[in-house]
Amino acid sequence: MWRFLFIAFLIAHGGVHVAIWATPRPKGEKAPFDPSHSWLFGSQRSLALVLALAAAALLVAAGLGLWAQAEWWRTVAVIGLITSFGLMVLYFHPWFLFIQAVNAALIVGLLWLDWPSKSMVGA
Repeated sequence: MWRFLFIAFLIAHGGVHVAIWATPRPKGEKAPFDPSHSWLFGSQRSLALVLALAAAALLVAAGLGLWAQAEWWRTVAVIGLITSFGLMVLYFHPWFLFIQAVNAALIVGLLWLDWPSKSMVGA
């Protein structure tokens, strides 16, 4: 059960990146914030898109790797989470604070706490 939930979370987390940064903004509609506007780089949609797609691909690959019980899934998940964390730092909005905390907790858990354990997820 935990393994399935973690696989679903990794894949869904990647999908959210695609949904936020890869979908075009509707013309004429005012959005609460512009996800392609960086506090550091200004309006850089292409950079945001590349980082978001990279994070999404890595997170989905990690989920599929965990499903296949591959040994490398943990490393790929950490790289994807770090990419996601960096993306949300560069394109910061207060709405991202919760997921930033989740990313940081998962990075710490995967790297230093060996969570989830191999007995918990089977890989």
